[in-house]
Amino acid sequence: MSSISSLSRAISGLQASQYGLQATAHNMANVNTPGYVRQQVLMKDSTYIKIGSNGYSNLMVGMGTDVQALRQVRDMFLDGAFRNEVSRYGYYNSGADALDEIQTILGETEGESMEKILEKFWKSLNELSKHPDGKEARGTFVQSAVLFVNKANLIMEQLDEYQMNLNKQVTDKVDEINRLGEEISMLNDKIVKYEINGDNANDYRDARNNALDKLANIIDITYKEDKLGNVIVKAEGFDFVSVGNVNKIELEQAVPNSPLVSPIWKATGKRVFNLDTEISPEKENDRGSLKGILLSRGTRRANWMDTEDENNFNDNVKPSVIMRTQSKFDLFVHSVVTAVNDIIAPIAKKGPFGLDGSQNIEIFKRKHMDRYDSSDTYITEEATNPNSLYSAGNLEINPEVLNDYDKICITGVQGEVQNNDVVEEIKAIWQDSRIEEYPGSDSKLNVNEYYVSFVGDIGNVGKVTKTQMENQQILIAQIDNQRSILMGVSSDEELGNMMKYQHAYNASARVVTVVDQMLDQVINRLGLVGR
Repeated sequence: MSSISSLSRAISGLQASQYGLQATAHNMANVNTPGYVRQQVLMKDSTYIKIGSNGYSNLMVGMGTDVQALRQVRDMFLDGAFRNEVSRYGYYNSGADALDEIQTILGETEGESMEKILEKFWKSLNELSKHPDGKEARGTFVQSAVLFVNKANLIMEQLDEYQMNLNKQVTDKVDEINRLGEEISMLNDKIVKYEINGDNANDYRDARNNALDKLANIIDITYKEDKLGNVIVKAEGFDFVSVGNVNKIELEQAVPNSPLVSPIWKATGKRVFNLDTEISPEKENDRGSLKGILLSRGTRRANWMDTEDENNFNDNVKPSVIMRTQSKFDLFVHSVVTAVNDIIAPIAKKGPFGLDGSQNIEIFKRKHMDRYDSSDTYITEEATNPNSLYSAGNLEINPEVLNDYDKICITGVQGEVQNNDVVEEIKAIWQDSRIEEYPGSDSKLNVNEYYVSFVGDIGNVGKVTKTQMENQQILIAQIDNQRSILMGVSSDEELGNMMKYQHAYNASARVVTVVDQMLDQVINRLGLVGR
């Protein structure tokens, strides 16, 4: 009976060692699998039986080894910290990417920058002031105006394109959120199905945790696991994944007459994000790349008219880096073109003359609308009609002026072709501090000062946002390193475990062999005496 007990104990050792070898092999096979957490076999002594006593001590014999569990080596607190910080990283990274793109579009560090074009425009005005009737000076002035308009149009078109690119990113992010929600719900079902029968579902848990990591980067989430193993997820405070259900996100028009979209909850029709409140680390609402993209993108295309109302600018335009850039850049362009046009071709009176006697021929023209209607009435600029605005993207040099430089109306008195009073007036307006640095501010700047301030403001905001993003990146790396040390698979450690379990297996197998030999001796040889 003692031999049979020894055989049972040896077999339990074989089974435990084999289980350990299988777990080690599984770890080794997934050493490069993203999101995989190493698994560890927990063993314990089986029950003990009393075989006698020695004085006050009981003589006990163990019944072998039991495998208690195959657990994941995971720290829920590190997981929570990682997802919290990666969510903040997603938010600031989106803002930093947008500001980097805007600075590239403005192109002040390479190529033909707007600042250089403004310098050329100013030099052409000075030459025109010296030779107001000179063909070469007039031609240089027109060509500098062409450069200005082309650059202004290009910058605004690229800003518009990038805004639409961000809109596409919003659509993609919403699709990914819905997909991850479906994946988490599916994995919930599988985990419950396997674990309720006593099996382990560690690989499915790894996949679910990986999905939670990805989801946290996109949107602010909270989550908890119920007693059956389901993970219940809330996104932006709304029930997103519940038992057997996913509340999906849909898209609707951000504001009327806008091609941009905003995410809403399909179940209620309410907006997913409240972007009307201040977003800051103190309020703990600076979370998720989708929110960062939405805030950078804004709700529509902005223009110079958005700077006329201080409250509208601060509430609806300023929070969006794209809309703020569009409106402030357009104010700069509008101020330049209208200042020149209003002197050369004033609206309310007959203006200066061209060399051929022409009057009221504007230099800067709206692409799709003339200056006057059929009854010679000036067509005013209206916010509801973008074609009526002297805005970047909607400008061209008047074809009449391009075809004939004599039609540049800069002669104050007809016949006095050397008179430079009109050009000097343009130069004075150019240098006049009349553009508000910000809507409602007391500080007013001239054309050059305004543009330098505008570019500098974008650079400063970009620097702050990039610093926040980099700080988050460092923090995430630190937490992820701690997770990797604890949860990652080390091939050296696993090879050590493999040797340990192999030796244990061999030792248990040797016990089985010895017991087998003992039983063989007892049964087949000692029995001959009685024959």
